[in-house]
Order: sequence, then structure tokens, then C-alpha cells
Amino acid sequence: MVKIAQNPYYTIKVDEGKNRILLNICGGWGGETEVSHYLEHWDLALRLVQPGFTILSDIREAKEHSPEVRWLHLEAQRKTLNAGLAHVAEVHRLNESGSDYAIDMAQESKIPLNIFDNVADAEAWLEEIVQEKKRK
Repeated sequence: MVKIAQNPYYTIKVDEGKNRILLNICGGWGGETEVSHYLEHWDLALRLVQPGFTILSDIREAKEHSPEVRWLHLEAQRKTLNAGLAHVAEVHRLNESGSDYAIDMAQESKIPLNIFDNVADAEAWLEEIVQEKKRK
């Protein structure tokens, strides 16, 4: 496991063996200066995965973000699509504003988002998808 970034706002790790990026979003992002290296960190992570990679994202600890940082999320999603993203399993606290915010952005960027309420189910689903692809 390679840790790309860990700060009060997010953690990005790469599991090269699984060809997977792990993203945890934490707290509220008030502005761009708080997360000024976010896209650079995504670039570093994307260099370590191959096309067909997956993302396991946990946003349960995320708070409402400033509209000023929405473009950062959308740009990161665009980068992942261009790098060959296959699937995203994202863990939400369902029926909260942060969940709706994430869903809206995924619809705008067209990332292949699948929502779960716990990490174990999200990870199991990704493993099942990967195994199914290997069988074909």
C-alpha cells in the first residue's frame, strides 16, 4: 500500500496489487487553499494504477464543502476517467447532504459510481466485479 497523501481533509492511498485507489474524504473543505495539492495528489496516485483500476471511496466523515471546491472534485473525477477508471464503490452516510452532493457531481462527471453504506460491502462488490472480469 502506497500512501500518497494524508491530511485533515483527505487521505489517498494506492493498492497496486489490487489496481485500486483508496480515498477518504474528511471534514468540510472551506476553500481551495486548504486542499491546494489535491489534484497533484491525484496525479501521483494515477501514475501507480493501470487502466481498468477501481476506486474505493469513503465519504462518511465528510462535511459540507464550499462551492468554491466543487471544481476540484469534478476535475479529479475527469482525471480518473481519462486514466481508465472502471468502477467506483463509494461509502456514504445515506440521506445526508454530503451524499447528495457527491451523487450530483458523479452524475455531472459521468463516473461509474456505486453507493454503499459500509466499507465491507463496497470492497466485496469491487472484488466481485474484478473476479467476474477475470473469468471473461
